[in-house]
Formats: sequence, C-alpha cells, structure tokens
Amino acid sequence: MTTRDKSLEDVAEIKKAMATRGLKEVQASPVPPILCYCCASILMTVVNKFVVSGVNFSMTFLLLAMQSTVCVLCVLAAKKTKFIRFRSFDMDDAKAWFPISALLVSVIYTGSKSLQFLSIPVYTIFKNLTIILIAYGEVLWFGGQVTGLTFASFILMVISSIIAAWPDIINAMENSVSLANAPTSLESFTGAIHELNIGYLWMLLNCIASAGFVLAMRRRIKVTGFSDWDSMFYNNLLCIPVLAICSLLVEDWSSKSFASNL
Repeated sequence: MTTRDKSLEDVAEIKKAMATRGLKEVQASPVPPILCYCCASILMTVVNKFVVSGVNFSMTFLLLAMQSTVCVLCVLAAKKTKFIRFRSFDMDDAKAWFPISALLVSVIYTGSKSLQFLSIPVYTIFKNLTIILIAYGEVLWFGGQVTGLTFASFILMVISSIIAAWPDIINAMENSVSLANAPTSLESFTGAIHELNIGYLWMLLNCIASAGFVLAMRRRIKVTGFSDWDSMFYNNLLCIPVLAICSLLVEDWSSKSFASNL
C-alpha cells in the first residue's frame, strides 16, 4: 500500500467517524436483523415477481426509480428522527460513488427482467451462483482463497442450479425435436427463438453485474469510508436520475401505456 493510499484511507476513516459520532455500540443478538433481512428479501422478491409478471407490464425502469425514491425517503426519515446517522450529501462523495450506483442500476434491472421470465425458486437458486463469482473475484483482486470445502459447496450449488433448470432443458429438447419437422427453416428458427427462455440470459447478466457491483463497492468503500447507511443512501439516491432518464428514453409514457401498466 502506498503512502497516498494510506492517507486516503485515513481521511475516509475520519469522515466515517465524524458521520457516526455520538452513536453507541450496542451488543445485541444477530437473530432479529437476520430475520428482518430474510422477511424483507422474500417480500421484495414476491412483490416484484407479482408486478413484473403482469401481462402488459413494460415500465421496469420507472418501477425501480420509485422503489429507490422510497428507500431514500425512508433513510432520511430515520435520520431525521435520530434513529440512524449517516453523513450529509457531498458532491465529491457522490462523484466518487456514482460508478457504483451505475452498476447497481444494471443489477436491479437485470434482476427484475430475469424475475419476469423465471419462477421465484429458479431465480433464487441461480442468484446464489453469484457467490461463486464473488469468491473468485476476491481471489483475483483481494488476495482471498477458496478452500477445498468451499469449492465442494460451489459444485453442489452448480448441480442444484442444473436440477432446478432441468424441466426447462427437457422442454427445450422436446421442442427442438418437434421443430425439426417444421415445413420451413424460417419457421424452425422463429420457433426456437420463442422457445428459448430469455430469462436465463437475464439471469446470467444479473450474476455478472451483481458480482461486479459487490467487488467494486468493496474497493470503493476503502476510499470513501462509507458506513452501511452511507452506501445505502448514496446507492439509491444516485440511482434515481439514471433510472428516470432510462425510463424517459426507452419506455412508453403515453396515457395508454400508464393505463395498461396499472
């Protein structure tokens, strides 16, 4: 580590200490936070699946922008009541953190699109494959290591993913056989494209984006000294304009589109 890097980390730690001053460390059971996280994760996945699976739903960017706005309002309200504390908005911090928020946009968008095409169990199982990418990313960039037991668990995760996707694989094989007897090659090609589940492509992109987001955020936190609440605040705040602009550019904002998406 160079002297400059050390100085940047020292500055980041000072900023973090100033933002969280006055907060007392409370030793509490980890069970309630874990249960809250599980409940929130399940609720978010189920609600998003219900919304994006609508027959005429087509405004994913707008939905995500609304969710990020709600998150920002919630943490600001919690800060106002002194329930939590995090540093105030700073333009330099925002510029340093913006690439991370841009990665987060790719994570939540690809996640929503994959959830639109895949069932919740299949989505959850394939989502766990991100852990493998993160683990080997840490080996490459942070000097981590993968033990034999960890590698064995990765193998089991891959096998479970194949088992979860097996019904779709069988259907694709059966349809490919039936398409072989199609009258024209164009019809065969069109049918194969329709039968190909685009959800797995979105899931692959989501795993790659999620791993990149986690690894990049870990590196950036060392520079900014962000606490968990800081990263949550900046992540969601900086996502809002990106998501809003994407929605305006690629989504239909006509009254007819709004009516079909409600």
